[in-house]
Amino acid sequence: MTQEKYILMKRSKFLFAIIFVLCVYSCKSQKKENPKTLGSTNFDIEKISFKEDITTLFGKNKYYKTSIKDSNAYDIAFNYIVSKKENQNIRISLGNIDLSTYKYDFKISKDNKIIGISTSFVSKENMRDKIIQNIDDQFKKNRVNINQLYKDPAVYRWEAPDKIIHFTYSSFEGDHIYNISVVNKNFSCDTFPLEQVFVGEDICLKKYTKK
Repeated sequence: MTQEKYILMKRSKFLFAIIFVLCVYSCKSQKKENPKTLGSTNFDIEKISFKEDITTLFGKNKYYKTSIKDSNAYDIAFNYIVSKKENQNIRISLGNIDLSTYKYDFKISKDNKIIGISTSFVSKENMRDKIIQNIDDQFKKNRVNINQLYKDPAVYRWEAPDKIIHFTYSSFEGDHIYNISVVNKNFSCDTFPLEQVFVGEDICLKKYTKK
């Protein structure tokens, strides 16, 4: 092999390596993020940033707004419940698990900040491991071990820098009961009554504790 051919081959390999790296980077940069407005493009609750503009997020979709009150009957936040019957085009997921047909609602503060989003549903299918795997795919390093004081519900939790994902699972007479909440970490149990916003979920870990 002549020196010129050797140099040409080295340059070709170097050029191929650059193209490969650029392709990988391009694929990663094109990873789909959540749409600004709920609609036919999927909204993954794992990817919620809490910076979404409420007016833009709901757009022209129909929803029900209900108040969340504290123990003194004062409004502390609101539920924005999207009507699935009236907005059949909306797609909501947890990773690759479609949640569109289930109940889900956004928790909004009085100054229009997103406190979190919750979904709860009952299924004949045992999806516990599938749900955990979907969350672990992105947040495994953020998983927190919980002292399981009770068999039902079982509690699973992930604490990322910007959010808490809180998942509870129980079963009863062949039904599997799921509740998943994604909570904005800017709202702390020490300064905001999260347990009254996420009723029955022990978001503040008063019954359950971290290991």
